[in-house]
Amino acid sequence: MPAPKMLSGLPKPVLFALYGAVGGLLGALVFGEPLYAVLEPEKAATGRPEPEVAVAASPEIPLPLDGSNPFVVEIARGEFDEPVTVRFENLPAGVTIDPITIAKGQTKGNATATARGAAVAVKPIKVIAEAKVGGKPVTGSTSTSVAVSDPSRPQADIMFVLDVTASMQNEIDGVKNGVRSFAAALQRNKIDFRIGLVAFRDLTFDGPAAMQVLKFRGDVFTSDAEAFRDQVGTLLASGGGDIPESSLEAVTEATNQPFRKSATKVILLITDAPPKVLDQNARHSEASIPAAVQRVAGIVKNKGIDSVHLVVPNGKVNQAGVANPVLLPTYEPLREAGLEKAKGEFFELADVGAGVGFDTLLNKFSVRVTEAAKAKNPEGKLQVAGEAKAPELGQKSLQSNKEYTKGSGVRLAILSAVWTAAIAALVCLALVAGQHHYLRGTLPDAMGLGTGLGGGLVAGLVGGAAGQALYMIAPDSKFLTIIFLLFGWALLGGLAGVGLSLFIPNLKKVHGLAGGAIGGVVGAIGFMLVSSFTGDIVGRLVGGFLVGFCIGLMVAIVEAAFRRAWLEVRYGERETITVNLGPEPVKIGGDGPACTVWARGAPPLALRYFIRNGQVICEDSPTRTESTVSDGDAREVGNVRLTVRTGTSAAPVENKPPTRPAPAPKRTPEPAPVALDDDPMPMPMPVSPPPAAPKPAAAPPRPTAPAPAPVQAAKPSGPRDPDACPGCGRKNPGRPGARYCMLCDNTY
Repeated sequence: MPAPKMLSGLPKPVLFALYGAVGGLLGALVFGEPLYAVLEPEKAATGRPEPEVAVAASPEIPLPLDGSNPFVVEIARGEFDEPVTVRFENLPAGVTIDPITIAKGQTKGNATATARGAAVAVKPIKVIAEAKVGGKPVTGSTSTSVAVSDPSRPQADIMFVLDVTASMQNEIDGVKNGVRSFAAALQRNKIDFRIGLVAFRDLTFDGPAAMQVLKFRGDVFTSDAEAFRDQVGTLLASGGGDIPESSLEAVTEATNQPFRKSATKVILLITDAPPKVLDQNARHSEASIPAAVQRVAGIVKNKGIDSVHLVVPNGKVNQAGVANPVLLPTYEPLREAGLEKAKGEFFELADVGAGVGFDTLLNKFSVRVTEAAKAKNPEGKLQVAGEAKAPELGQKSLQSNKEYTKGSGVRLAILSAVWTAAIAALVCLALVAGQHHYLRGTLPDAMGLGTGLGGGLVAGLVGGAAGQALYMIAPDSKFLTIIFLLFGWALLGGLAGVGLSLFIPNLKKVHGLAGGAIGGVVGAIGFMLVSSFTGDIVGRLVGGFLVGFCIGLMVAIVEAAFRRAWLEVRYGERETITVNLGPEPVKIGGDGPACTVWARGAPPLALRYFIRNGQVICEDSPTRTESTVSDGDAREVGNVRLTVRTGTSAAPVENKPPTRPAPAPKRTPEPAPVALDDDPMPMPMPVSPPPAAPKPAAAPPRPTAPAPAPVQAAKPSGPRDPDACPGCGRKNPGRPGARYCMLCDNTY
């Protein structure tokens, strides 16, 4: 029985479309919507039935004490295309920025900041975009900063990277006590400087607390030497565990800090230990250190750091008479990675402990920083403001018309993956159960149901997450947004179709992929159309229904469209199913779990149909006889009637009589010898008492044809291939004892 009685007369595509639709609707209603309600971002927008505007400006606006500088402002509109006015608030004293208007159809505009008698400072400002749509105001805002500087004073941003493990208290005190003279030297040389510090220990020993970036009133950098001194004074040397420390991670952290674009960017690494580098077993590996240092050197260069200077031991004997480790060769690639032509400076750590102190070291360091800063901007030219990053109205969702707040992209990807997984799991479960019932009249066992459910979950998770990621990166174009949405749903349907190809006999994965992808696209179109009139929840329910319906429909249609030969299995007047024929044998018999088609009243395995060399082969399994059959060949097995059908692409064949093993030739029994009386008559003898008559000699037998020799099976020429099937000689993949020949239904 291919389906419940009420559905038994339906064609397979319609039947499977209904199976998929029921699965998709149940998946959306029972699992998808409750999960969506739990995982939906809390700060969801109300969609965009109302007009919206977003604005962005250059991340920092450099400005001279007396002068001006242009910068870029960019907007994004939602549900309107009217002109937008942009104005600026909270400006520093002596700084003015006139409002600008971005015309209809445009998204970018140029504003100009002007300073007259302003003081050197960096101050955040507010950028406000305003428009009127239908008489109602629409506003959006963002923030940026104005950096007023003296162009005659070169800028330098210096980041100390300081080891604060148990052996480094002298160095901590040296930085604290020497920073005053360091800052004074930079001021004397008219350098507009900022300083910051990253403190580190061993991440594997001390955990997250092993990395600390000092803050000065919320900022990473400061030009106040006293504030810097006070913060460094809070650091205490402790921890560290074994000798290697997380110095490379600290340097990487330093490169990520907010250096000014026009400043000379400098890093000073101070440590007495080699870097800790972990292997795949989370153990320190000295052999991996060179590659790790080179990797961090590449990061230094890519981040635009001008120079890296080192304060490390390099074999010099300390006050206790013990030679310090040689670390300069280890860290040397960092000195060479800076953008300056000259390498960064090297300072011997042992000299600091010998009484020279950080005053002398930092004074020499200030000279190098001054030279680098003046060389980078010899004429005091003002840097141009950076380009504005395109503003976003919100994050877009694959299963909603709403746009969610920025930063919810990861959560939306998880939400999309979970929702589509619920839909795909139930669709695949329904179609796998339907396929099993279609062929055998029963539901699959627990393993079959679990396989269908698990395959659908994987397809949904991958397809949903990937589709959401693609959809979120779609440019601000309605056409491209729709294309990306359709692609995401097609990916979901295609993966589900590939999973179903494992359960449908002789359905190629590429055909399952094509059918599922087409079904996903049609379902996505239905979701977009319905949700635009009814809302997101009804749209998602209809979308789940349509995706399941279309995947089931298209997989069945593709299965029929690309088949070369198939088997019609008739249970009654209105109950007929079709099964594709191919290299994989289609088994018919009374053993439901083992056979492709269950035939009540038939032997456990009655017939096997498959295609070999372009011809349809029918094997009578009990007798192991094969016959080549063509279109229209009909047989009855148990309660079913089987008819072979071939498409136009199948090779034409003629019916041939069944091939049976040739009977062994009968051996002709050798006839028994017959005595022939051919001797002449004896002469008469005188009468006398007759003696005992001797027995007559046996006559020689008549000549007969020699008996035929027994017929022996022809031996193959050459040795037998050990990987070949003992029955048919066909080679099959696998290991000895586990190879399976589907032609002979034999494991060897």
